[in-house]
Amino acid sequence: AFVVEDDFARRLVHADAGPQPEPLAAHDPDGVVVHVRSLTKITSPSLRVGALAARGPVLERLRAIQVVDSFFVPRPVQEAALELVGSPSWERHLRTVAAELGSRRTAMTAAVRSGLPELALPHVPSGGGSIWLRLPGPVAGEPALVAAALRAGVAVAPGRPYYCAEPPAAHVRLSFAAVSGAAEIAEGVRRLRAAVDDLPGRSDSLPG
Repeated sequence: AFVVEDDFARRLVHADAGPQPEPLAAHDPDGVVVHVRSLTKITSPSLRVGALAARGPVLERLRAIQVVDSFFVPRPVQEAALELVGSPSWERHLRTVAAELGSRRTAMTAAVRSGLPELALPHVPSGGGSIWLRLPGPVAGEPALVAAALRAGVAVAPGRPYYCAEPPAAHVRLSFAAVSGAAEIAEGVRRLRAAVDDLPGRSDSLPG
């Protein structure tokens, strides 16, 4: 058996985060961890280039597969990726993204706490591009809120598909990575507020 370490979000750490833990692969002398990462999230959705690290017999097996699969990644894209990560501007790009993600996270958490106090924010992330809000009602309330938000012109994701088993509570996922900045975040939260207020049967809490 192997552990597949999908480390796609490591480069999405926020500027104010503390030291990051080392990858599992860094402490794997026996070759049971297969480490995977990608340039897509930290650069562009069009730069579909990833990397795989392993050791021992599994490396040889994966290398044989990878030789074939790499033919499906256009050579210019691979060359562009190599040029990017080898450039002196690469570290500057990472710092810029870290600062911007942290700023947007702060803007969104402040807007949610002010405009949607009935939706709990259990955790403020130190990386990534989204936050999770816990709804006061049961999981059955997720679809109604997601649909109402879409009618109000803001897209949120229901929490249930992210769980491999029954969710412990109802959640929605809000992304701040793809917005244009703080003004769009504030407008999105304002529209979500309107969506919550327009839910059928709403009184003091979200419907079940």
